[in-house]
Amino acid sequence: MNLVAHQFLSFNNPSLQIGNLLGEVVKGNKYNDYPEDIKLGILLHRAIDTFTDQHDIVKKSTSYFHQSQNKYAPILVDLMYDYCLIKQWSNYQTIPFEYFTSNCYELFHMNYDNFPNRLQVMLDHLLQHNWFKNYSTLEGIQLTLNGISKRTTFDNNLNDALTVMKHYEIEIENDFSLFFPDLIAHCKDFIENN
Repeated sequence: MNLVAHQFLSFNNPSLQIGNLLGEVVKGNKYNDYPEDIKLGILLHRAIDTFTDQHDIVKKSTSYFHQSQNKYAPILVDLMYDYCLIKQWSNYQTIPFEYFTSNCYELFHMNYDNFPNRLQVMLDHLLQHNWFKNYSTLEGIQLTLNGISKRTTFDNNLNDALTVMKHYEIEIENDFSLFFPDLIAHCKDFIENN
């Protein structure tokens, strides 16, 4: 899953949100360097990624991109699932997406100085280019992919991904609708039992 979903799945708990964001860059057992409430968010991030990567519906979504995007297929699905979440926002959340976004951005700003440098660099780009808003349109996702394409050292054709995303948009939305309730239940169970 991608940034919007990770924040959503922190269920408006600031400590979980911060930990979930740190999960983007904190690797190995370095999560032990953080307080318990933040550590839980980092572990939640990992639980989300593991559950998602192993789920048959997600594997089905990823298969749509294998031929054209190869190893970048999971990245495309992560972004497309954020797009689907935003598109179906009112099915899962009562507060407007714009309000959710501004709350997340404010939380990121307030904690910016405590984040590792690598996360600060990512947040600079996220906030400057309003990634959450970008994820709400396929064209915005393509802008994100253009940035990834420039930063990666591997050969890729991410600049051409929009055609495939549009071709499989309905199938991916259907996959997401089936998968996301499972992920919500998994996250609630993880938080409750940890």
